[in-house]
Amino acid sequence: MLSRYLGKYNDSLLFLVLIPVINTINYHLTYSRIRWDWYTYTTYAIDTASGFIAWWIIRRTILWLDNWLPYLKAPAKRIGLQILFTNLFAQGFIILQTEVVNALFGDGPLPTKFYTYNLFIFFIWILVINGIYIGIYFYDQWRNTMSLRARDKAIRERGFEVQLGKSVTTLGFEDILGFYVEDGATYLRTKEGRNYVLEGSLNKIMPRLPEESFFRLNRKFIVHRDLIKGYQREANGKLRAELLKDSGFPDHLTISRLTAPDFKRWFRNAVQAD
Repeated sequence: MLSRYLGKYNDSLLFLVLIPVINTINYHLTYSRIRWDWYTYTTYAIDTASGFIAWWIIRRTILWLDNWLPYLKAPAKRIGLQILFTNLFAQGFIILQTEVVNALFGDGPLPTKFYTYNLFIFFIWILVINGIYIGIYFYDQWRNTMSLRARDKAIRERGFEVQLGKSVTTLGFEDILGFYVEDGATYLRTKEGRNYVLEGSLNKIMPRLPEESFFRLNRKFIVHRDLIKGYQREANGKLRAELLKDSGFPDHLTISRLTAPDFKRWFRNAVQAD
């Protein structure tokens, strides 16, 4: 699962309808009697436009947080900061906009009710909008997970085909230790110690493997989870994967700083699955 959300929220049409609906509900919550004259239509249009701007501020704040603090890094902290920042930025804009409009067209200071009742209503709506975005994110993650599981299941059932002389045989993934490149050729090694020469690079092999069982440690090695005993941290954010001895693979392999976060997440999930 991705630590940084790279999906699309696909929310524009939803909020194109939702913002006017929210504004209409706010009017009925705020005013006991609504007289639909030119003044009401004007203020309603201004408030609706302000609602779209406030939504845009909320959306930009959430997209910024998606990059700065992804949900998977610290879910509770992320959600708490999201609610805090979206309220500060959106409510700050609403207060500023309302004060400016009142100064230009009003006939006195804003009533105290605005800073108590009205802002509380805005706070509730911002919570609702946050809930929508959080729901969209986790639904998208769930959908991606189900898609990956279906893909991996299909891959596992199909197995991995290798050529043995003039015939083709299928190996179960549980029988494969890993893949490696040596002297420009690509090899598959089984748990029984057999080696098979393969056509194609590791780049082409990796998509044919179940992701929960295999990981590409570096440019030359893809290994099965059962081959890895653990890992140790090295300098500059690198990792050293400890492999089973006498497996036909090196006893340890270095994992780059860029690959290290993905490996740790994969290894943790693999251990939990065991």
